[in-house]
Amino acid sequence: MGEKDLKKNLDFINENKESLLKEHKNKFILVFEEKLVDSYDSYERAAEEGVRLYGVDANFLVYHLVEKEPLNFIMEAEL
Repeated sequence: MGEKDLKKNLDFINENKESLLKEHKNKFILVFEEKLVDSYDSYERAAEEGVRLYGVDANFLVYHLVEKEPLNFIMEAEL
């Protein structure tokens, strides 16, 4: 996926997140060319459908739509 395409699809999600959450909260959404294709219960199902519809080299995005984004911590350990 091109970086520009990824940004466009992420921008679409961020701009429409409130309305998307109303119908697709906690689902994995499939986004292609800045449009919602559908939502799925698993990442695997959404990715399979993206490949089936658009091909393995297509610029689609599977995104876990949650109300509050999880915090990710990176810790540095001394060895």
